[in-house]
Amino acid sequence: MDKFEQVRLLITTAPNKGNKCRTDVLNRLIPYDVEVRIEEPIKNVLLVYSKLPSVQCYGLVMSAPPACARKVYPVDQVTRAEYREIITSSLAMLQGKGGSVYVECILRSGNLDCRTLQMALGGYLRDKFKIDSKNFNLKLSINVLGEICTISLLRKDQEKVSVKSLS
Repeated sequence: MDKFEQVRLLITTAPNKGNKCRTDVLNRLIPYDVEVRIEEPIKNVLLVYSKLPSVQCYGLVMSAPPACARKVYPVDQVTRAEYREIITSSLAMLQGKGGSVYVECILRSGNLDCRTLQMALGGYLRDKFKIDSKNFNLKLSINVLGEICTISLLRKDQEKVSVKSLS
C-alpha cells in the first residue's frame, strides 16, 4: 500500500489521450513539485503521485484544465479493493458530516461488485444522511482500479472538467 500513499489525483482522459494529458498535467504540477509522477494503470485513467496535498494538486490542474481531461478526482483515501476496507474508510471520511449524500462506485478494472458496495454503504449511512442520487450536497466517489481503490469526497459535479472553467 505504501506505493499508493501519495496518490493525489485520479484523472480520466478522452480516448487515447493519456500521454497528451500526462504532459499537460505535468506542466501544471512540476513547478510546485519536481518529484511529481503520473502513471496510466488503465487505459485513459491517470494516477497522479505528488508530495503536494490533493486539494492543491486539484486546484492547480483545474485552474487551467487540460482539454484531454474528462474528470479530475482529488483523492482523499486509497485502500485495497476489499469491501471492509472501503466501507471503513468511507465511513471515517463522512464522520462529522451531514446532509444528503450520493454514493458513486465506478469499476475501472477488477472484480468488485459496485452495486453491492453502494447498497452496503447506503445501509450504513441511511440513518445519518439522506441518500439521494439527484439532489445531494456530498458525493462519495469510489473508483476501483484492480487491487486498489481511490475514495473522493466531492461536491456535486466537482470532478467534471468544463470548458467554462477556462473563461
